[in-house]
Amino acid sequence: MVLLDNLSSRIAAILLAGLIILLALGAGLLIWPTETGGGVRFYQLPQPAEAVAMVEALDASPPAARPAVIKALDTGVIRATLDPTFPIALRGTRSADARDPGYAAYDRVMNGRDWRIEVRRGGRLRDGFMPGRAALRLSVRLEDGSVLTLRRRAPEAARRYLGRITLACAALLAVTLLMILVAVRQTARPVESLARAVARFGDDLDAAPLSLSGPREIRELSGAFNTMRGRIRGLVDERTRMLAAIAHDLRTYLTRLTLRAEFIADPEQRNKAARDLAEMSQLLDDTMLFARQEAGRGEGARLVDVRRELEALVALRAEMGQTLTLSPGAPVNALVSPVALRRMINNLVDNAVAYGGGAALEVEAIDGEARVTVLDDGPGLPEAVLTNIIAPFERGEASRNRRTGGAGLGLSIVQALAQAHDGRLLLANREGGGLAATVVLPTRANR
Repeated sequence: MVLLDNLSSRIAAILLAGLIILLALGAGLLIWPTETGGGVRFYQLPQPAEAVAMVEALDASPPAARPAVIKALDTGVIRATLDPTFPIALRGTRSADARDPGYAAYDRVMNGRDWRIEVRRGGRLRDGFMPGRAALRLSVRLEDGSVLTLRRRAPEAARRYLGRITLACAALLAVTLLMILVAVRQTARPVESLARAVARFGDDLDAAPLSLSGPREIRELSGAFNTMRGRIRGLVDERTRMLAAIAHDLRTYLTRLTLRAEFIADPEQRNKAARDLAEMSQLLDDTMLFARQEAGRGEGARLVDVRRELEALVALRAEMGQTLTLSPGAPVNALVSPVALRRMINNLVDNAVAYGGGAALEVEAIDGEARVTVLDDGPGLPEAVLTNIIAPFERGEASRNRRTGGAGLGLSIVQALAQAHDGRLLLANREGGGLAATVVLPTRANR
């Protein structure tokens, strides 16, 4: 259930259910009859001797006094009425069977009077101190021909409980529920804050630490989270610094090798060496960019006209002799760094051109998000590969040949850049073949 989907409502529901059960048990103990006659005789007909005593009292009373006698009898658990004849049978009842164990007890004391007792269908008179809850109404003809009808009803104690006491219980439930909600809310609020902080930290490693508030257990958990956050932040920074140092040192050697390659006498070998060194330099650039953006350092975000950027990209690629089209539509703005946007789209277009021979671009705004989709007519990707292709150094092409595929960082960089701007990368195979790569970016700040 949606209402029980959070910690506060679940705890409140458990406590409230316990309170309702407690009140119900109290009501049952108050009004439920016992076999030995103790407690409140709730919904019970009189014992045979009691019924005869009432009949004899009315027979001995003059007609003028009978209303007062009936009023005296019409109290407690029995409702007494005086009618000129036997009342119409109640719905869902039958006359008691003379074979019922408790029938003989009434028949003996009635001493030949005209009487009848109605019981619930399926019920029977029990033999014992009480006639049983199956019996509903007892009617006895008096000496003057009138009929005394005795019908069970709730006792006064039960009526009070179900009357004014019910209102008091309702007020008690309302106040108790309010107290429970306040108490549970005070307890659950730090847990909710912790959950939001964990979610923020997953998107932004530079998120502020948790404040140590709430119960002792929550404070300890928040402190442990802050410690873990600091260690992860330190590890990521250390990794980035290490990669930067390695890249710096490698660039020194690459510069030296580039200079020495100029002294290679064979032009063909010199050109091959220059291409290899250029690819190594590009790999270093990609690795550093991925490391920085994976650390959550997407900077320079502002509202950018995405369609205008794509139009510029299409014109540039046309000059390079590549087939690239852009579907028409209205302008779409996104909150992103222009450099990051160009890098993401260029990486996706490079893949589309390499594996599909060309690309088609689409851009649209849906539900407060800008969606830029790069479509190709290539072979697509197997479903098993599609789920892992975004991971660093994963390639759809099985070999490690740089001429048939990159280093496996292109999509990882797109994913890291998108996440740094509160976006994401979606990959899906197209019907009829080809791949659809969609970059989803916010159109306004989310926090």
